[in-house]
Amino acid sequence: MHSVQTFVSLLLAASVAVAGPLQRRQERDTEVRIILKGASELARPVVFREISGREQKNAPGDVFQRIEISVGQDAQQNLRCQALDAAGKPLIAVRGANTDITFSDADKGDWTFQKPSTVSAIVCDPTFVQVGAGASQVRVTLANSQTATQTVFYNVNERIAKRPIAANEAFETIDIRVGELVDPALRCAATDSRGNYLVAKRGENIDVTFSDGGPDKNEWTFENGAKKVNHIVCDPDFVSRN
Repeated sequence: MHSVQTFVSLLLAASVAVAGPLQRRQERDTEVRIILKGASELARPVVFREISGREQKNAPGDVFQRIEISVGQDAQQNLRCQALDAAGKPLIAVRGANTDITFSDADKGDWTFQKPSTVSAIVCDPTFVQVGAGASQVRVTLANSQTATQTVFYNVNERIAKRPIAANEAFETIDIRVGELVDPALRCAATDSRGNYLVAKRGENIDVTFSDGGPDKNEWTFENGAKKVNHIVCDPDFVSRN
């Protein structure tokens, strides 16, 4: 009898020992919860059960002011997510001294959008990283066959004009490169000593204001030979004339 009781006890102990790890695995907290917050009491959650690669979910489509990222204790702690606007572009938000287009938890609370915005989708991706140095910069490079000079603008939220280095030298090309936190549609112009806008060409485009266009686009070439540039002007209100 004692041997039977001992055998049963061993079976029960073994079943408990097996069930324990299984139960703990089932209770792993891998949830990633994004809370979109608007005026008054408006708050809408977007929840991912687990993030192992790039994941995207539609958002409610309302206008929101803030976003909070909350990752479970068993989820990737440095995971970053982003919010897409109605056009599918990443929204910019601020938390403390950080301005970014991807947002982490870090147990530091809400990120605040630069302006109240419609959120159409949430994207979470383990490969997202914090923006690097120069993310808010606009770099304008003037060049000829022998010289290149760069003029840097920061946080272009209104019309800004700067006199370039070597303004007395004639340049053949102008190149615009914007950081991750700058609207890629931002355009800049070059003026001569009389304040006239200089014309330049890139591919089939001929214009007096010039955009970045992405890493696969080349610089713009001034029409009718090299030009002296008295000022470079960057303005969020500039638009292509094409």
